[in-house]
This record gives sequence, C-alpha cells and structure tokens, in this order.
Amino acid sequence: MARIFIVDDEPIIGVGLKTLIGEYKRFSEIETFTNSVSALSSIRANPPDVVMTDIRMPRMDGLELCRNIQQLKLLTKVVVLSGYGDFVYAQKCMSYGVQEYLLKPITEIELYPVLDKLLATRDAALVSFSLFEQWVDQLEEAVWMLDKIRVSELLEEGKRELFAGESDVQQYQRVYDAVSLLLKKLNARGTYRIEAKPLFEENTVITITYEWFQAEIGIWMQRLSEYRKYERINVLEAAIQYIDEHLFEEELSLDRVAGKLGITPTYFSHYFKKNTNETFVQYRMRKRIDKAKQLLAVPHYRITDIGAEVGYESYPHFSRVFKKATGYSPTEYRALLGIK
Repeated sequence: MARIFIVDDEPIIGVGLKTLIGEYKRFSEIETFTNSVSALSSIRANPPDVVMTDIRMPRMDGLELCRNIQQLKLLTKVVVLSGYGDFVYAQKCMSYGVQEYLLKPITEIELYPVLDKLLATRDAALVSFSLFEQWVDQLEEAVWMLDKIRVSELLEEGKRELFAGESDVQQYQRVYDAVSLLLKKLNARGTYRIEAKPLFEENTVITITYEWFQAEIGIWMQRLSEYRKYERINVLEAAIQYIDEHLFEEELSLDRVAGKLGITPTYFSHYFKKNTNETFVQYRMRKRIDKAKQLLAVPHYRITDIGAEVGYESYPHFSRVFKKATGYSPTEYRALLGIK
C-alpha cells in the first residue's frame, strides 16, 4: 500500500485530514507535520507516495516545499490545499510539478477522486520507470559496444514508447534523467571518461529535447571510437572463441559467456542471434552434435561415453538432444554409418 504525508501548520486540520484519508483505506501510513522543514527532512529520508501541503505556513511555505520536492526528482505526487482561491498560487504550484490544487474546506467527495487519480498515476509511473531503467541499460551497452544499429533501434523505441506524448517539462526531465543515468553507467566502467555537453554555456542555454539527446549520444560514440583508435569491440569474435574453447563443459551457459565479455545476458543474447541467425543455445547444440557425429564415426568410442565427451552429463539427455537434432538416436546414427 501507499504512504502519504500531510503538512499543515494547523494541527486540527492535519488530524481531520488524517481521519478522512484513513477512511479511504488505501494508505498504509498517514503521517502529519505542522511545519514544512521537518516534513522535508522526512521526505528526503524516506519519500512518501503522496504529499498534501498547505500554502501559508511559517518558516517555509508550501510553495517552497513543492520547489524542494521537485528538485529532489522524486516520484512523490504533490497536492496543494489552500484557503486562497487565487489563480496565481495555482499557477505557481503547477510550475513546481504539483498534480492537484484543492480549496479548503475539503470533503471526501472532492478528495477521494483525486487520491484515486494520484495512486493510478503512481502505479503507472512505477511501471514506466522500470521500463525506462531497462531501456537505459540496453542503450548504455549498445553505446559501449559502438553498436550503431542497435543504438538507432533503441533510440527509435524510446522515442515511440517512453517519450511520446510528454509535455515539454516532462520530456526535459526524462531526457535529463536519461543523460545522467547513462553517463553514470558508462563512467562506472572506469575505462574512459565521458562528459555531456554543458547545459549552460556563455550567452547560450541548451534546450534539452529528445533530438538533442540523440545528437549527444552520437558525440559520445565518436569519442569512444577515438579513445579506442576506431576499433569496435568484436563481441561475436570474442564470444565464439570463448564458446568453442569451453564448448564441451557442462556448465557453459549464456550467462557465463556474457559475464566473461562484460556485458549483460540480455544484450549478448540479442547480439548473438542478430549476428549469427541462431540463438546461443542453438549454436552450442549444433557444435556439440557435430562433434558427437565425428566421435560416433570412430568405432572404438563407446556411445555412452560420447555424451559426456561433448558436454552432456546424462546419457539419456544427450540421446534426446541428438535425436531431436538429427532425427536419429546415437545408436541408429552409428548403424547408418555401418558401424555395429
């Protein structure tokens, strides 16, 4: 369940809202604060899903609290409650990323639909952010490998599925997050240092758009290419060499090969299939079966020993795989060769 913070310098209002939201029964934690300073401290320490705050408060008013929450770049949704029906306040709130502006006094008739909307948006945002992180991970690997085709595919996918339909403010934030996360991941490899173009230069302010982001990716790849003296990492060549050297080991797996190459299994799987027209498992099985055929053609090799020789610990498993690949059991295949 979700968590909500209520910030109002009038304790009686905080208590009333806590009771009202408690009856809504969709928040596991409802915490009240009588000042924005202590509320902000708790928000930083453990961000809630929703913050409801008054506007007029001493020390730090609600607008300043909203500004601070926005700067923290949290998934927290913010609702402003105010006794002032002033459009200027509402306009200022929205510029700080506030989702809703409600006038006091408020009842469940006005409040519950707003909470329904916020929680639905929150759930969608969590899914969206998870997909966003997966996309950034794949993009970072493709950039690191200087895989221009894959980078282009991922950038088109991001434009279509993650950035489409967003407002200018939302796109600015999402692109900013993507740049920050990508740079962090690339530089964490500790080999080369990549820097983004400064967002603020003398007499110039960079407009952060998805198109700017795409161009920046191109610059990073050019720098990586220069660092490596224009030599692209040949993942396929390195992968096949490693697979062939360890082909007959039972524990040879996609995860093991990807780990040896320093890339994720997901990227390696995609890359291998794209460049060989067969999956890692299909390639491994084909090479093992080819070797098994060679050994079956040698009369003095026992059939029961051949499975272990080519990487299958269990003979029944080897026999099933061999028949699936050739249409014959190992015994039938040897008989076709005229060997008894």
